[in-house]
Amino acid sequence: MKLTVKLFAMLGEQLGPTVTIDVAQPNTAAMVKPALCQQAPALKTLINNARIAVNQEFIVDGQQVLQSTDEVALIPPVSGG
Repeated sequence: MKLTVKLFAMLGEQLGPTVTIDVAQPNTAAMVKPALCQQAPALKTLINNARIAVNQEFIVDGQQVLQSTDEVALIPPVSGG
């Protein structure tokens, strides 16, 4: 199944605002990061530190089953002052 993932901050700057990944079915949100790391291994640390949001809500355990119509986003940590 193909999923479109929205990317923000440094991830979006490096890979563009969206990427399409292939994941096997059934799939869970936990499969998003490994699939993206395969496409961009140089960004593995940044990808693994990012949070996943599905349909505009952060997920906690990654066990949520994804549908091709879900809005999936990867949001890296931000800091400010």
